[in-house]
Amino acid sequence: MRLRHCLSAALILLAMVGMAFCATAAHAAEGMQLERVVLLYRHGVRTPLPGEIQLDEAYGAAWPSWPQPPSELTPHGAVGARLMGGFDRRRLAAAGLFPARGCPGGDQLWFWANTDQRTIASAGALAEGFAPGCAIAIGHLPQGSEDPLFHPIEAGATAWNAADAVAAIQSTTNGPDALTAPHADALATMAAVMGCGHDRDPDWCSPDHWRGNLSLSPDEQHMVLTGPIATTSGTAEAILMAYAEGRSMQDVGWGRADPSRLEQLSQLHALLFDIYARPDYMAERVASVMSRRIIDLLQNAKAPRLSVLVGSDNNIVALASVLGLHFKMPGYAKDDPPIGGALGIEVWRERSTGRRQVRVFYQAQSLDQLRRLQAQDGSAIPSTLDLPLDGCATERRGFCPLESVISRLRRASMRAQ
Repeated sequence: MRLRHCLSAALILLAMVGMAFCATAAHAAEGMQLERVVLLYRHGVRTPLPGEIQLDEAYGAAWPSWPQPPSELTPHGAVGARLMGGFDRRRLAAAGLFPARGCPGGDQLWFWANTDQRTIASAGALAEGFAPGCAIAIGHLPQGSEDPLFHPIEAGATAWNAADAVAAIQSTTNGPDALTAPHADALATMAAVMGCGHDRDPDWCSPDHWRGNLSLSPDEQHMVLTGPIATTSGTAEAILMAYAEGRSMQDVGWGRADPSRLEQLSQLHALLFDIYARPDYMAERVASVMSRRIIDLLQNAKAPRLSVLVGSDNNIVALASVLGLHFKMPGYAKDDPPIGGALGIEVWRERSTGRRQVRVFYQAQSLDQLRRLQAQDGSAIPSTLDLPLDGCATERRGFCPLESVISRLRRASMRAQ
């Protein structure tokens, strides 16, 4: 994998000075024509979810309050999403997929969001950034319902059995304690941020209590995770969200969480996906309907030039797992999807042969860029990580034949009912 920062595409129509192309535009100069793009976005900065915070400060200091209701995209998060939408427009205009300005036709652009306020509002902000002032429809099912595209297990759109899931996850991971064992430093960082290290610490501050378990619920219909992954993952994410929101550092882990510590907290958030999204049994089911839809978007010649799906972190991890991919973006731990970032899949056609090749990548603002709401131009544009697929036979570095990508998605798509 190669982490590289694209240079911004200077657009003549916008009277910008110079001419520097992003990676997407650079590929176009190599005898390739970009045809279609699918972006699976994670929603932007949001308020804490109900029940997300599972630990209290060791000596009773209150968690900072938020002015918005739980689970919602914040105004700050909306601005961050608009910036990403503008970046997408400039990048794809540089590649010739869209004009630099104006409202795209309805058949050229498709947005679909999960049913939460944070995903619907994020999609709206991305669309406004991509096509300011244009009436871009944001498709979604009724708020509060289970969309099988994003929640196939909950919607009953894939066959899933809790006992089979527990057995498969235990076999793949050797259990929660095996996952946390290499990350004692991250757990120690969480303890320090939460105020541990004094004479009357609560029991959970001690490494002796860092033990977890994955089991069946009494009714055998659900999985039950206990221990440090369960208690620290959401707690860590609430602290990361506060930093990305631009709150005072006193409101970010009571002033005890600097950027290096935040990356360690990100590791604890990522561990949750090693249970619920990355193991094959979970990934193939969580990404089942998504894989089926993406196959159609990649193969169908009448598919929109750009399809933007806005969901959550587990959707991204499951799809990445189906494709056999790992990622690490600046400021985040390995395989922790950045707030407001996207896993992207591009279909390119070789002009000389007509063969179609696929480029997979991750793009995201850093935590500091989100915190400061930096304009996405010049040296401050999002980081882009190329994600080459193992075992792809192609002369073009970073590309994979379309058929190979489809075959990887098809196994998961067959889990959809």
